[in-house]
Parts: sequence; C-alpha cells; structure tokens
Amino acid sequence: MTRARRAGLLLVEVLPPFVAALLVLPWVISYGKAWPWQPSTIDLQVYVYAVKDMLAGGNIFETTTPFWNLYFIYPPIAAVLMVPLAFGPYVFWQVVWTLALVGAQQSVLRRCRVPRGWVLGLLGVAVVLAVEPIRTTLGYGQVNTLLMALVVADLLPDRPGERRRIPQGTLIGLAAAIKLTPMLFVVFAFLAGRRRVAVTGVVSFAVFTGIGALLLTSETLEFFFGLSGGDTRTASPLYTGNQSLLGVFFRLGDTSRTTTLLGLAVAGTVALLGTLVAAHWWRRGEQVFAVALVGLCTCLASPLSWTHHYVWILPMAVAVVRSGIPRWARLLAGAWVLWVCACLPLAVLPYGGGRERSFDALQQLVANLGPVLGVVLVVGLAWQLVVRARAARPGAVPAGR
Repeated sequence: MTRARRAGLLLVEVLPPFVAALLVLPWVISYGKAWPWQPSTIDLQVYVYAVKDMLAGGNIFETTTPFWNLYFIYPPIAAVLMVPLAFGPYVFWQVVWTLALVGAQQSVLRRCRVPRGWVLGLLGVAVVLAVEPIRTTLGYGQVNTLLMALVVADLLPDRPGERRRIPQGTLIGLAAAIKLTPMLFVVFAFLAGRRRVAVTGVVSFAVFTGIGALLLTSETLEFFFGLSGGDTRTASPLYTGNQSLLGVFFRLGDTSRTTTLLGLAVAGTVALLGTLVAAHWWRRGEQVFAVALVGLCTCLASPLSWTHHYVWILPMAVAVVRSGIPRWARLLAGAWVLWVCACLPLAVLPYGGGRERSFDALQQLVANLGPVLGVVLVVGLAWQLVVRARAARPGAVPAGR
C-alpha cells in the first residue's frame, strides 16, 4: 500500500469520528458551551494545571483546578510526559487531545480486525455517540482510550507480518507507568507464554517510573506510598460511578477496613482468574477476546473504576460479534457491553453525597449489576475450563452416566 493511499484511508477512517467528537463534545460534560466552542474537558484541565505547576516548581499532587477543585492523581512520569500541554492555547490542546483519543479508538478497532475504510469510519462515529466510556473519556479529556491503544498496539498486530520498531512489551510498560492497572497485562503475557513480552513490560515500566522518580523524587514517593491505593481526594469508592468490585462491596456493605480488604482480595482473585482464562483463549486463537477480558479485569480489580474507565468494552464488543467463544459467553458479554454503553447507574440513579447508603434493592441492582456481570462471565468461563479439563482426564466418566 502506497503512502498516499494509506494516508487517504486513515483520513476516511479518522475524520468522520473526529468531526462527530468535536460536535458532541460541548454536551458530554456539564457546563460545556457549543458557541463559542468550549467543551468542559475537566480532566485535561487537571493535566494542564499540574504540568504548569510542576514546571514552576510546585507539587503536582497539590494542584487543584478552578471551579471543579480536582487533583492530579497519576504517577509523576505521567506529568513529565504531558509537559507539552503547558505550551500553547488550551483550546488547541482540546482539539489535539480529541484527535489523539479518536485516533487511538480507531487504532484499537482496526487491530481488532474491523474492516477498514468507510466501515471503520462510520463505526467510529457510532462508537463516539453510543459507547459511554469512549464518549465520556472524550468529554473529560481523559487518557483511558490512549492507554488501551498502547496495550492493544503491543499485543495485536496492525496487519499480518507487521514489522515492529520497538520490542513488544514496551508500550504495555509505558501504559502501566502512566496508570498502574495495565500491569495486569504483564501477568497475562507471562501466563500466555509470551515471557519476553512480560519481561520487556517490566523493564519498560521500571525505566519510565525511574525517570519520573529521578525528576520528581518526592512526588514519586508520595504516589507509591499513598495515592496508588486509590485515593482521589474527591470521591469515595462508595460512589455509584465507581464500577469496580470494591465499589460493589462498599455499596452492599460498609466502608470499614475489613470490607476494604475483603473487597480488594476478591477483586484480585477475580482478576487473576480472568487473566488465566484469557491466557487460555489467547492460545486458542481468540486474541481479541483475551485482550478485552484482561482489560475488563483491570477495571474490576482497581479500587476505583469510573464508568469511563471501561473503554475495554470496545474490543469486547468486537469479540462478541466475531469470536469463537461459547454462545452463552457471547450472550452474557454482549449484555454486559450494552449495559456498560447505556451506563444506567449514572443515568437513572441518584448518586453522590452518600446517597448510595439509602439505595433500595432495585437501586442496588442497577448500581452493581455491571461488575457482577463481569464476575459471572469470568467465573463461568473458568468453571467451563475446569469441567472440560476433568472430562479430558484418562478414566473420566462421561457426563450423563
């Protein structure tokens, strides 16, 4: 494929969803304005303020934004990598960031083997409009889709026989250095027999984290001995928008230390189980489903997983349509995709300010069904593997006898 044709193809695939994103952006998050064009990209604003404070000698974790009073809560290397945001008008970075997120989204779809050309371009428009985690990541100016694209680029080739310029695992390590949860993909790579990828991921994570520690030593210590536990300084895991398993435990139980430890233990167990299952399906040739499953497990396991963190629902949707996983799993995963896209916990429930403590049974069902569906999918797939393994043992009694 010539460079001119490749450029034209990318234009067809990226321009329609990019234009759609620019048009809807002012309406995604509260207080945006359509004219003059002024989207309320409040997380991008956090990044910009933190980087400017860092360059002025301030502590990135003490930065707050006007009106929203939000804090920067990423590892220090993230702020170092975001230094360009300190230069140029904010509206310029709103447009560039949106383009980067749309490009990342389309890259993920392409690597999941969605047909290229106008099909990919129009599907990208539908994703921007209808997939809540993608739409709100755009609206907030978040990093979720970018991190997903880094991981997917490391694991799923853009085309057969793709020549790599950097070792596989490097981008996974980079994503994990920016936000710790992608480290689960290092475990996945090891379990799937991709040990060189796993080792490279660890080295990459260490190098990028080390650069952050070298440049921002006190902030790195502050992050790894405090903020990495999920402290956002603004919202409790109880909040309905937190769709992690810890959030489920908080809403159904209490916010005690015992509940916290139990919730994190269960979440970690589910994540490891899901990663083992994903490694099995990777070896069976269902790479897209495997990557999607691990991505969703990172959301279940994290202490805080806001609805817009579930961008991994994108490759899962492709896997539901195109993979060879069991029919029941496709139906369940498909229901989960639709549920996450609709985002009913935030669409129909009162939330914030501790309102979750007074939820009735139906409200609890709506608030917690998404993570519970994820657990059912993981446990169901794991149980099926156990049953098949037992049936395959020599001397096993056939079912029904």
